[in-house]
Amino acid sequence: MVRWEYPPRCLGPHVLPARSHCETLTWSPPRGDGQARVVRWTCDCDALFYELCQAGGLRFIRRTRRHHAIDESDRWQAREADAMWIALLHGLVR
Repeated sequence: MVRWEYPPRCLGPHVLPARSHCETLTWSPPRGDGQARVVRWTCDCDALFYELCQAGGLRFIRRTRRHHAIDESDRWQAREADAMWIALLHGLVR
């Protein structure tokens, strides 16, 4: 039997586990080059969650490890960044 909570605890999608052929993204410390707008996000119920951000016409993925560190991916044009975001959600990149 499925048990439903209200309001729902998880409001964002969950990232699937990394697949055996998962590619590695390059992660760097935040640039601090201005405000970034969060376009999409994953559920933050785990200690690790992700945000797809946009700043200066480019998009990037922000990785947050609760109570530890924030890292950012390379910057891409919107189409490529959206493809990377989908790959992340499906466990194809980390």
